Formats: sequence, C-alpha cells, structure tokens
Amino acid sequence: MSKILLVDDEPAFLRLAAAWLEKQGHTVATAADGAQARDLFQQERPDLVLLDLVMPPERTPEAGLALVPIFATVPVVVLTAHAEHELALRAVAAGAWDFLAKPVEPDLLRFVVSRALAKRALEQKVATLRATRVPDDGIIGASPAIQRLKDMIRRIGPAEVPVMVLGPSGSGKELVARALHTAGPRHAGPFVAVHCGAIPAELLESELFGHLKGSFTGAHQDRQGLVAAAHGGTLFLDEVGEMPPAMQVKLLRFLQEGTYTPVGGRQVLTANVRVVSATHRDLETMVAQGAFREDFYYRLKGLILRTPALAERREDVALLATRFLVDASRHCPLRLTPDALAWLAAQDWPGNVRELRAVVTSGAALAEGNAVTPADLAFARSGDPAALAPIPPATLAEAVAELEHRMITATLAATGNNHSAAARKLGLSRVGLLKMMTRLGLRRSNL
Repeated sequence: MSKILLVDDEPAFLRLAAAWLEKQGHTVATAADGAQARDLFQQERPDLVLLDLVMPPERTPEAGLALVPIFATVPVVVLTAHAEHELALRAVAAGAWDFLAKPVEPDLLRFVVSRALAKRALEQKVATLRATRVPDDGIIGASPAIQRLKDMIRRIGPAEVPVMVLGPSGSGKELVARALHTAGPRHAGPFVAVHCGAIPAELLESELFGHLKGSFTGAHQDRQGLVAAAHGGTLFLDEVGEMPPAMQVKLLRFLQEGTYTPVGGRQVLTANVRVVSATHRDLETMVAQGAFREDFYYRLKGLILRTPALAERREDVALLATRFLVDASRHCPLRLTPDALAWLAAQDWPGNVRELRAVVTSGAALAEGNAVTPADLAFARSGDPAALAPIPPATLAEAVAELEHRMITATLAATGNNHSAAARKLGLSRVGLLKMMTRLGLRRSNL
C-alpha cells in the first residue's frame, strides 16, 4: 500500500482529493501549509507528494517552490492553475517530477499517480539491489584455496585491526589488500599504496609524511605525504620487509599514536588510517636475525592472510588465463586451444599469477589466426625457438599415453576439474575416466 502526502491550502480540495485517493487504495496524509507538510514528510515518509505551489502564510509561488527540493527524495507532482505553466516548469527545474493543472481531471490524476508510484517502486528496488550487491573484489578463482581466502576477506574486511598479507611474489597481495578495503567501512575513502622497496630510503620518510619547503635540497614547496592522503581510508604498505630500520622506528610512532611530523616541520599532525601491509619475506626469521624490528612487526601483524601460490590452485589456471586473454585481445578476440589450456595447467608458475598473465599476453601477441597454441605460450615463456618443436614420443604406446594425458588434462581444465562433465565430453564413464587418470598418474593435485 502506497503512502501519499497531499499538500493544499483549500480544505474542500483536501477532503475530496484525499477521499478519492483512498478509494484508489492509497494511504493519504494531508497538510494545509508548508510547516505541517515538512513535519508530516518526516513522520510519514510518503512514497509520493502532491503539492500545491501557493502555500500559506505567504501565499506566494516561492513558498511552494522552496518545498520542492525538500520533498524531492520521492516523486513530487505539483498542482498549479491553468495560467501558471511557467511556474510549473520552474518547479520541475527545482526537482519536481511532473505537474497537473487545476481543476484536476480524475483520469489524468490516476495516470500520473500510477506512473509516479511505479517510478518510486523501481528506485527502491534499485537501491535494495545496490545495498545487497556483493562488490567485485577482482579476485578470480573457484578453487577451495581462493574460496577460503574470499571468506576470510569478507570476515576481516569490516574489522578495524591491521592486516598483514603474506604470500609469494605475484600471487595477488595488493589485490587482497584492495578487497579488504572494499569490504570494510572505509570503502568510500582513499586506498593509498606504498611500495616500500621501490622508494629510496632517504626519500621514504618524505613520501610517507610529507615535507616543508626548504627542508632539503629540491624541496621547493610544501608537499603532503601519503599518510595524509590516506586519511579516512587504507594505507597499504607493500613489501614492508624492505623498509629500512630507521624508517621502521618513525612509522612505529604513527602506528601507535596516529601522529606524525612532516620532514622539516615541528607541528604534530594526525591521520586516521587502516594499515594493511604485505610481504613475501619471512618477517619472523628477520626479527630473530635482528633485520626487522620486533615491536614494529607486532604492531603491523594484527590478523594474517596468506595468498596461495598458483601451484596450490591449479584448477584456477584456466579461469585466469581465459580472463587475461580477453584483456589482451579486446580488438581481435582469441581463444586458447585445449592443448594450450593443458600446457598452462601443467606448469609450475614460480612467478604465480603475474607470470601467467605475462605468458598469456605474450602468447596472444605471437598467435597466428584466432587461436593461441602451446607452442605460442612455450616460446613466450622461454624465448627458445626449440620450444616450438616438441620432441616426439619414442614408441606408439608413449604417443597414445601422451595423447590421452593431453586430452584428459585439457578437458578437466575446460570443465573446472569436474570429473563427471569431463567424462561425458570424452565419451567415458566417470569410473573409466578415474581408472585412466590413475594409469596415467594424473591426480587432482596435478591439475
């Protein structure tokens, strides 16, 4: 049932129009002046406002026009005299959805009210969908390892504690940090990334905390630091294991107190940030060796997330490679052959997702026609022309086994490691497929 707020200074019109609207199945609240209308709008939260522009006590059009922006969070239909067409247009410019001339024709009123309420219902549905929509975290994968990681991001994201993301290089630690930011209460704030190993030690303090003009050679003007830029959001310290010990001490004070001093300055400033750090190094070993401050480590540590190596989630290789190929071939769509998918799934990928992306992108550049082959990928990875000419098997039995291995691996990769679906594609029973996989030495962990 829809709620309508009817605002008019004519008692007879209020009474008749309200009775007519109620017969149409609506709940109606009536107001005779602007002050009463504002109060009822807050109390009743109507779905639609029908507003006469000439409001007491001023009884001028400006009084009604001033109410339009206040009510414009819902559809507002203004009521005007026939000679007030220009006034109605001004009301629409101020945020009104439509206008009706008095005396109001019942059929036209029914039509306009119906359309306005339909618009309101659609807006509410869109708002609900936006509120419940799961944000795209950019993390591609359906493997158990990735599903566990996504679940931990969902649980940890809303917390305000520091998070340390550990994992090998190229496994997507910054992507995880961004997903934590998106899943938390600071998602509307800035996400500022600092690569601690890419900035020279003598400049890192200035980059983080800013500096004043003249504080060192080349400081020609005051400059805000990245800590200030991240205020209200997330500060991501990438490869924090590369941070010099002297800078660890200075950053520790900020982590403890939320205060810092720009280079060359004396005024103590504050910034409210959530700190997420990442490293591929073993910080506990570095602490034991005296290469990383223990107090700094425990201040950063908070909760720990680990990004899995690509070798731990081989079932995601086909998904990732397909996505990377789409990105690399937007102007000339390509596909990966089944053999290419099998080749990708069989590699170790010490460079993880970063290496996989580079190989797929380069392989796409080498492709002839519309398909990327294993030869394209192998040459893109090694640069060795010999990779384009694989060594043939020595015997017929070896050749058959190699073909079976290649077809099964490619089909499993194409079906997301679904044994039943792969068996159907290969014309086998599920039991027959499993027996053949055992004979060929293929296990789930090999895919």
